[in-house]
Amino acid sequence: MEIIEGIKVPTYMESSFADLESKVINRGKCCLCGACIAFCPRIEVVDDVPQLVDYDALCGMCYTHCPRSFLDISAIEEGLFGETRTDELIGVNNGIFAARGNDPTLKKSVQDGGAVTALIKYTLDKGVLDAVVATGLSDDAPWKPVPVVLTDSSDVIKVAGSKYSLSPTIVGVKEAIDEGFEKIGVVGLPCNIQALRNIQVSKEPYQIGIEKVKLMIGLFCMENFRYDDLMTRFVKKVLKVNLEDVVKFEMREGSFWVTTGDTTYSVLIKELDKYAAEGCRYCRDFTAELSDISIGSVGSDHGWSTVIRRSEAGTRIFEDAIIDGYLEVANIAGTDLIKGLSRYKKEKAK
Repeated sequence: MEIIEGIKVPTYMESSFADLESKVINRGKCCLCGACIAFCPRIEVVDDVPQLVDYDALCGMCYTHCPRSFLDISAIEEGLFGETRTDELIGVNNGIFAARGNDPTLKKSVQDGGAVTALIKYTLDKGVLDAVVATGLSDDAPWKPVPVVLTDSSDVIKVAGSKYSLSPTIVGVKEAIDEGFEKIGVVGLPCNIQALRNIQVSKEPYQIGIEKVKLMIGLFCMENFRYDDLMTRFVKKVLKVNLEDVVKFEMREGSFWVTTGDTTYSVLIKELDKYAAEGCRYCRDFTAELSDISIGSVGSDHGWSTVIRRSEAGTRIFEDAIIDGYLEVANIAGTDLIKGLSRYKKEKAK
């Protein structure tokens, strides 16, 4: 065990998959971020749970990278932002805005203001990034989320809109690294961002290419769901809606909205609490506090996205996308609702 700035950090060869299994998976803390699966060929997902399918090499990488094993937030913030937070509820930031994308061909497909889609399109069009990892949909099951590696801005429609089920996003990052991309962007949930930051600050004995990840766009997230729990147990059995008929899912105004070709269904979000993934109950991060730029719907009018600028890289890309006409921005009325939900999530996780 190594001591870094007063934090006990497990070193490699001191932990194994058995530690990950006993201290994270079996305790219901796993968020299915994909960090263990992506960088270890001996681990696979079986029924949405990481499982060892070969001998354990005892390298300790899976446990050390896991955002549920340990997370030195202060060290990450100091390295990423050059400072630690003074705002405990929102984290390090240098401005909060309302924004929306300007591409009229995407407006029917995007979520809220489409700021995430606009930023992906901008970075690929301008060569700021040569690949972006985001969440698309599987061809094998309706509304089943899967990691997607985008290299052409014309394909952003494939990842437009929110998907409300867990997906091992970091697997897509590993795929982009293996394909040789040098400037990789990632769109992920707070847990995905935490995992990537954990990998960045860990004393990694292997060259896995994490330095090629140049931008992390984090999404606001109160909680997420395992696919079968939300889609089968709730949407199909409770709402009696065929997944093949759904054209859009949304969470807004305190409700979960399901839109089919001719009908819209809604239930209060609190009605979904019993379907939430158990690992989400341990998460204290609502606004993806360790990302370069955070985006969500809370705090802005309908049809707009809330954008929190954090790092220098995130701020620069956001400002350039505005200058080049990919985004338009407006002021937001206040941050009380954002802070209220952040406080609620932090207190609930205790």
